[in-house]
Amino acid sequence: MKLSTILITFLLLAVAGCGSFEDERGTLLSSNQNKDLVNSFEISKDQAEHFQVTEAKVEEVKTPVKPAVQKEEKNNKKKEKVEKPAKVKQTVAPEEKTKTVAEPAHLDSTYPSDYPQELKDYDAKSKPLYEQARHIFFQGEQSIMAISYLGVTAGYITITSKNLVKLGEKIAYHYYARFKSKDAYRYFYWLDDNIETFIEKSTLLPIKYSLFQREKKQNVDDLQLFDFKKLKTFHWYKRVKEGNNKDEKIENYIPRFTQDSFSALQFVRGLPMKKNDHYEFPVSTRGKAWLLTADVIGEETVTIMNKEIKAIKLRCETHFPGVLQKSGDINFWYSADEARRLLKFQAKVKIGSINGELVEYTPGTPIK
Repeated sequence: MKLSTILITFLLLAVAGCGSFEDERGTLLSSNQNKDLVNSFEISKDQAEHFQVTEAKVEEVKTPVKPAVQKEEKNNKKKEKVEKPAKVKQTVAPEEKTKTVAEPAHLDSTYPSDYPQELKDYDAKSKPLYEQARHIFFQGEQSIMAISYLGVTAGYITITSKNLVKLGEKIAYHYYARFKSKDAYRYFYWLDDNIETFIEKSTLLPIKYSLFQREKKQNVDDLQLFDFKKLKTFHWYKRVKEGNNKDEKIENYIPRFTQDSFSALQFVRGLPMKKNDHYEFPVSTRGKAWLLTADVIGEETVTIMNKEIKAIKLRCETHFPGVLQKSGDINFWYSADEARRLLKFQAKVKIGSINGELVEYTPGTPIK
């Protein structure tokens, strides 16, 4: 599901409502993750083994310790364990600042004989970005963003960085997002959608994407598995909607360097983001690849949670077929520090724009 599709859905909620953020917060933070879609669709046993999620080894997680705590540990040799600090400063370790994505071993100059030329062109444009990108992942990081249209808050997005996991033999970053309308709209139009993406730690390429749409008028299960050895995506889609059900499976080629619609937001965080930079990379959605372009406008000072924060503004444009082909630009503001938090966004629509703004933030622990 494209980000623009989700944002436009909130247009249906643009009516006056009541209820503060504090009233909604408890529901937003409640557990609402669904079962693994790998177990819901008819997937071969071989594929299931490579894409089912298990916990990663503990040694993969490296928790930084504050200097003050290190000193205390040195003076008290009998103390075997150091208690985790209440707050961990969210910065990227010095060695992480220059660490870029390792080129996957399977990438070479050969393609299948029927591989589309358009996807080869995508590869030529996007490969340099992966040579510049660095890893930014904060385990336990959580952002809650308020979504508004015409000045009225319609719902919230909660984005969480979960623990490292394994899919097959691959170690993966796990991101989870929940899109929920305000409770005040439940008699008009309600939605409670969940998105997950699993990104290979060594390459920053997506492994699996899942979407659960639970809305007043429809339910959707959407699963995408990425096999970069075969340069293919395997997509299952099921929609239950009165008078318009749909059940399909798609197998299609993908570019060597592609993201899904959720992992793209995280991939951008690791790019240099220097003024006037221009980025182009493909995003694969429901078995089809489309091009996302981003231009770095420069630094601005924005007010978030009553604080002035230096931010980097990006103007992004989507190029894909269908009804959203001319949906307009989406502007994003990421923090100008090493953490590159998503602070706000603005998506242009036919009438006005949909805005998202950070209203609560919990820092996480940087993972090398």
